[in-house]
Amino acid sequence: MKTSNVLTDYIEFPGKLPVKHKILYMLLESQDKFLSWNDIGDKAGISGPGVRGNIKNLLDDGFPVETTTERGCRISGKQDILFPSRIHEHLETQVLGRKILYTLSTTSTNDDARLVANGHPGGTLLTCETQTQGKGRLGRQWESPRGGIFLSLILKPEIQPAKVPSLSLVAGYATAKTLQSLGLDALVKWPNDVLVHGRKLAGILCEISAEPDRVAHVIVGIGVNANVSKTRMPGPVRERSTSILDELGKYVDRNVLIAGLLNNFEAYYFRFLESGMQTLIPEIQEIMAYVGSPVIIHNTAFGSVETQHGILRGLDKHGRLLVLASTGEIKTYTAGDVSLRLE
Repeated sequence: MKTSNVLTDYIEFPGKLPVKHKILYMLLESQDKFLSWNDIGDKAGISGPGVRGNIKNLLDDGFPVETTTERGCRISGKQDILFPSRIHEHLETQVLGRKILYTLSTTSTNDDARLVANGHPGGTLLTCETQTQGKGRLGRQWESPRGGIFLSLILKPEIQPAKVPSLSLVAGYATAKTLQSLGLDALVKWPNDVLVHGRKLAGILCEISAEPDRVAHVIVGIGVNANVSKTRMPGPVRERSTSILDELGKYVDRNVLIAGLLNNFEAYYFRFLESGMQTLIPEIQEIMAYVGSPVIIHNTAFGSVETQHGILRGLDKHGRLLVLASTGEIKTYTAGDVSLRLE
């Protein structure tokens, strides 16, 4: 189903699936068993040539469909493929992910979400197998090889625009808690990263559309290095990154992981909407990276780069960073990049 004139390659779930995807999910649900050409045609409501044409399209898209003249088609083994209905069946949310837009490849789910935000309800999830122009903070590129998690949520919170930056921290906390449930020692790196063993495993990018006194929408982009080895990442990225695959030595079900992330995020998001950051801050500080350590802050909030050395003390009640400077003064930061200072 076409979601709009802008995003022609996305399918919408729940909704009417294109025949190609209907066949794909049929094969995935058959759990390694062959489906005959006739069975596929009958279930999809198409003729034999139509079945073969759609199977060819799936093969062209890179899906591992095994075909034989006599037995039909199957997708063998446990394949690492996003499956919107599988995400949906593991959701415990009221709002987040109740509408899913999925595509095989796009430039950036954040860009796409911004284009269609006005026409879709809050909580709509956009996700894909790979991005060609993934984005991080400050215009940095987010490497998006197949096997990662790349998603964007359209949120429409009734809050003042000044409170929106805190959402990056809330999303980062939800991501870290989700990764901890896998047995990973995940920490929140202010303001929008998640680290495991000092290396970046996930990142958050929030983009806002607002007037002076109201928020139209917020796009929360979350990228997770899931089933992709850092050996497939470019050299400079590889040196400071890690992945679930590298840390655990095995693949995870990305569908279940996305659902778990949305379940966690919604709980913290609702708390944030109800009472602000104050009740979340003590919990976030418990799993916050670099607290008590010497750090360097590169602050670009005012258009120029300010560098400050100090000891990271934690967060204030608004989620701003607190750093003890060498003068004994506690300095507060609303934006910036934090890194450990090597003695």
